[in-house]
Parts: sequence; structure tokens; C-alpha cells
Amino acid sequence: MTRQIAILSGKGGAGKTSITASIIKMMDSVVAVDADVNASNLPILLPHRQQSTTDYFGMDIASVNHDLCTSCGLCVTTCQFDAISQDENGKIIIDSDCEGCAACAHVCPTNAITMVERKSGEWFVSDMENGSLIHADLIPGEDNSGKLITRIRTAASAIAKETNIAYIIIDGPPGTSCQAISSITGVDLVVAVIEESLSGLSDYRRLAELIQKFSIPHIVLLNKGGFSPEVKGKIVASVEEFGGRIVGSIPFDQKIPQALQELKSLADMNEYKNTINEILEQIVASTT
Repeated sequence: MTRQIAILSGKGGAGKTSITASIIKMMDSVVAVDADVNASNLPILLPHRQQSTTDYFGMDIASVNHDLCTSCGLCVTTCQFDAISQDENGKIIIDSDCEGCAACAHVCPTNAITMVERKSGEWFVSDMENGSLIHADLIPGEDNSGKLITRIRTAASAIAKETNIAYIIIDGPPGTSCQAISSITGVDLVVAVIEESLSGLSDYRRLAELIQKFSIPHIVLLNKGGFSPEVKGKIVASVEEFGGRIVGSIPFDQKIPQALQELKSLADMNEYKNTINEILEQIVASTT
């Protein structure tokens, strides 16, 4: 049976993606998913060979057949998003603010307005040495990122089943928005990457509350640590409060961002290979 593990952080900059890439590199076989469709950075750190590109259509938008349109303007007054206007000749113009509500099509007396698909992004399937990578790019300003995340997760599940790969690792988006919800729905385990700081503590508590609502077990990895035993103690207490378990700690180390600049992860650094392997063992133990 395929196990799905989502790796999340309460905010950006906690080191989630670099740690996710490190864990993926240490696995014998894996299907990797970058669920941060607004800023997919996982492919930067994972050597891969792209195999396919698929267009993603998020929502339908209104389109005008000007041969049928009488320029009555009823659609203009009906639109609640100010997405429809008329030019100096009375021609109906629908701009990119259209939310696809279809009210204009409903009121049009000549059926000149129909709803059509609009491309909102693309998603990609790539090969890696130890499995597959699925990621996506949402066109800036487009909505329905949750739907796109669900789409690539469905593709990942199909690939894992077809290739008999036991683990899907999901690099989730930062925060606790609908994108995070789409990333953790139905997973077997959440790994929370927490920056050892007061802001990291606050962000963890928000993330833990979300995880708790879905009744998903979670483990915690402390990152950028070593500054304040007091702050660490507060994080440990909060993790215990929410029923989590700390499985590892990575200190603040200038060599790590230097390695990332060379597109190297912690799995490529001799001093951290054992740490990442121990974290991977904890993940496997938590899902068996």
C-alpha cells in the first residue's frame, strides 16, 4: 500500500523544501510531489528529466459571440466583478477579472455568452534516478490552486500504483491556506519543519491546529536551531501539547545556504547525511 507523507511549515523560509529534497534523495524509490504550485522550487534541487507537460484548466470564463450579441448591455449591469464593459462602439468586452460565475450567460437574451475553458497553468511529470517528480506552475493571478494540487496528487498516486512505489512525498506550500489543506487531505503523516524561533513557534501552533482538525499524526523537525534554549523549550512543550513528536534537529549553519547556492541539499553534505537518514527512518517507522 502506498503511503503519503506531506512535509509542511507554518511559513516560508523555514527550510522545508531543502529538507524535503534531502529526504527524497536518501530514499530508494519515491514519487515526489511539489504542491507549492505558485512557486515550485523542489525541481531546482532534484535532478530530473521531464517526460510530459499537461495544460491545466482551472475554471470556465465567459466568452461573447459578437455575431449574436445585440450590445444590450444587460451583461454589463449584471456582472458583480466589473469584468464586463463596452467599448466606444458598444462592443462587449470581457476582461481577465472574470470569475466564471456565469451570471452574464444566464441573463443574455440572445444566448451570445457561453462559458469556455481558460488555461490556468501547466503540470509536469519527470523521471528521477529513484522515481518520479510531479510539479506544476499556476499562471500568476489564476485561482483554483487547490484543484491543481489535487490533480497532481492524483497523478502521483497513479504513478506510484503503476510502478509499485511505496512512498509519495509531498512538499507542501507554506502556511495554512486552502493549498495546505489540499496538500494534507488523505495523507498518512505530516512532517512539520519548524524554525527554532518565536515566529516559528507561532506558525507551528497554527499548523498543528490544522493538522489536528484532520486527525493526521505528525512529527516535527526543528531547523535553524541553537540560538535559544528557552524558545526551544517552548516549542517542545507545544509539540507535546498537540500530540506531536520531535524526530530531529538541524542547527543554524552557514554552510547549508552556501550548499543550496550550489544546488546541493543536506543529503549531499557529509556532516548531515546521517541526520537526514535518521529522520527518514523515523518517517518510515511512523507510517508502518
